[in-house]
Amino acid sequence: MSTKTDILEAAMHVFAERGFRGGTVREICERAGANVAAVNYHFHDKSSLYAEVLQHAYRNAGAGEAMPTLADAPDQPEKQLAAWIHWYVRRLLHSDGTPVGRLMARELADPTEALDHLARGAVQPVFSELGRLVAAVAGGGLDDRRLKLQCITIVGQCLVFHSGRAMLQRLEPPHFTSDDAEEIARHITAGAIRACDPTPLESRR
Repeated sequence: MSTKTDILEAAMHVFAERGFRGGTVREICERAGANVAAVNYHFHDKSSLYAEVLQHAYRNAGAGEAMPTLADAPDQPEKQLAAWIHWYVRRLLHSDGTPVGRLMARELADPTEALDHLARGAVQPVFSELGRLVAAVAGGGLDDRRLKLQCITIVGQCLVFHSGRAMLQRLEPPHFTSDDAEEIARHITAGAIRACDPTPLESRR
C-alpha cells in the first residue's frame, strides 16, 4: 500500500477507537509507520484527514461490492430495488463491530463538519439512486415529498438492524444477525414495493 493509504487505514482505526477529538496525528502516524509530516503532505491537517477517512470508510464498507442501479436493468425496477436493499442491508450488517461501523456510529452520535462533506460526496449519490429506483417502481406517481419519505423509510428500516442492534439483542428472541441479511432484506423489500403504490392511503380503504 502507499503511504497515503497506510495513513487512511491507521486513522480509521484510531478515530474509531478515540473519535476525532481524541485521536492524534502522532498516534496515527506511529500506527502507519509514517512521519508526521506525511499527514501535512497528503491531507494538509487533521480535519481534512478525518473528512477523507469518513469517505474512505463509507465507500469501502461494502467490501467492494458494486451498488445496484436502475441503469443496470431499466425495465426491471422492482428487481433492482430489491437488489439495492439487499446490497444496503449486507453493507450495514457486515460492518457491525468493525472499525468502519464504530467510526460511523461515533460520527453520527457526535457530528463534525466532516459529516457535511460525507453527505455531499458519498451518501447523496447512494440516496439519489434509491430515489430513482423508488420512482421507477412507483411509475413516476409519487410527488417529491412522498418519494423522499419512502426513501427515508427504506433506509431507516435497514439502519435499525445495525444502529439499534444493541437494543434488539436485548429484546425477546428470535434475534437477527448478519447471517440473516437476506431474510431481513426480503422483508423490507416486500413492504417497500407495496408502499410504492402511488395511490393515497385514504383512497385504498
